[in-house]
Amino acid sequence: MKEIAIVGGGISGLFSAYFLHKSGHKVTVLESNKIGVECSYGNAGLIVPSHFEALANPGVLKKGLKWMLNPNSPFFLKPRFDLDLVKWIFRFNSFCTKKHVENNKYFLRDISLYSTALYKELLGNEDFDFDYKNTGLLMMCKEEKTLLEEEHLIKEANELGLKGKILNKEDIKKLEPNASFDVLGAAYYEDDGRVQPYDLIIAIKNYLESEGVVFKEDCKIEDINLSGSKIDSLVDDAGTKYVADEYIFATGVFTANIAKKFKLNIPMQGGKGFSFIVKKNDALNFSTPMILAEEKVAITPYDSYVRFAGTMMICGEDKTIVDRRVNNIRNASNNYINNSNIQKSDMEDLWAGLRPCSPDGIPYIGRSKEFSNLIIATGHAMIGISLGPSTGKIVTSLVNEEKPEIDIEKMNLYRF
Repeated sequence: MKEIAIVGGGISGLFSAYFLHKSGHKVTVLESNKIGVECSYGNAGLIVPSHFEALANPGVLKKGLKWMLNPNSPFFLKPRFDLDLVKWIFRFNSFCTKKHVENNKYFLRDISLYSTALYKELLGNEDFDFDYKNTGLLMMCKEEKTLLEEEHLIKEANELGLKGKILNKEDIKKLEPNASFDVLGAAYYEDDGRVQPYDLIIAIKNYLESEGVVFKEDCKIEDINLSGSKIDSLVDDAGTKYVADEYIFATGVFTANIAKKFKLNIPMQGGKGFSFIVKKNDALNFSTPMILAEEKVAITPYDSYVRFAGTMMICGEDKTIVDRRVNNIRNASNNYINNSNIQKSDMEDLWAGLRPCSPDGIPYIGRSKEFSNLIIATGHAMIGISLGPSTGKIVTSLVNEEKPEIDIEKMNLYRF
């Protein structure tokens, strides 16, 4: 048994805590805010093996400056002078190639399917209850050219062994008879699903607390004490010292600056996203999550409400809610869902969070070479919820000095 300190109380930190506890270790989770209220909270909650294309891909590069400099676009770069940002942009653009997508699609498929299998396995045990459904995912298309792009991706998904097909308007109506959509058609990815992220995190936390795992909230780490090739201890803003055998940093976008103390270069930018919920009504009476393909808006239905989420705004560590961006999500949704007519007054639980984005669109998970008791797990961008269980399993394998069940070389901490 080892003493484990996990810094970060989001989905990666909680699943790491869960699997480490199940492996027999003594775990303490240190979170600077409340557990689960940062990037994981307002996430669309999608489990997406269909996302086998890295965030850095030719489709993004094609739109390039047209998107990056348009404050109303789904992908917006807020101009600022920051050397790390400039380096990140050049690296990101260099990875927006067909070769990069080809080199990583099998890995992204494998880690996503691994995570999906773990979600289904967790449903079968009695540790905690959570709302996971294998709903499939619709990529809703208004334009012919977008539908043609989705046809190509469906073909590629099928070649990768993923189940999916193109649906016309009539097919969509059969799938969702109680709602109406103003689209030409959609790609339907049958392997995808959804969870409620915050409820899931709290369920894991409650279970772990009942098992003796220690959670320290509002606990900001102010100092990291090093001794030779190891971390000796952590000190929080109240002066409390935490000593462990292994230290896991799952601190999202903030990990990039922390890593510099460990002589690690893990370039990362915060991709700010926004979300809100609307109570279910007749127009929103559907059960399949969807992404509005042209607008990059994710819509996830739950029993009593629907969460709308979108945009990728590269803007440093600013988490303020931008009304224009939120209204863009609302307007796009009204344009795709007939009779929805969502008003500002209907929008509840407005949220903004920072997705940790690496320049190549691949997470960072691995053990430090310089500091033998340090493990990093971050950089999941928009698929953090999707990869939560696999991240926790990989971290546990690293702590146990076992070979992970999938090849993690593409996520190595030293690739930049």
